[in-house]
Amino acid sequence: MPHIPDKRLVFEKTRSYDPRLMAAGVRLYEYAPGVIHAKSCLVNNEIAMIGTINLDDRSLVHHFENGVWMCRCGCLRALKTHMEATLARCIPVGPEQLQADMLRRLLHAVLRIFAPML
Repeated sequence: MPHIPDKRLVFEKTRSYDPRLMAAGVRLYEYAPGVIHAKSCLVNNEIAMIGTINLDDRSLVHHFENGVWMCRCGCLRALKTHMEATLARCIPVGPEQLQADMLRRLLHAVLRIFAPML
């Protein structure tokens, strides 16, 4: 996730899910220099996806965003190196960053109602 958000409401909506994700064991990181629009996923160093796809209706249905699926190809080693270098520029998110006052919790609740539209 970005450490310096480009869209504050989207950032807050995204952050509203962080406590549940962390409780499930997900480790969260924020990219310190700002925003990276591309998304990448590498599984067991064998399959990967790189693209601009967000997993929501706007991206999948209305914006026709796409990605490249790769399976057991030579470029996956370079992708892993790139992902590790990016992770080195990230800030781990801990429980202390998730503390929210009453107003922020209310904002998160309202934003989650409108999440499919954001």
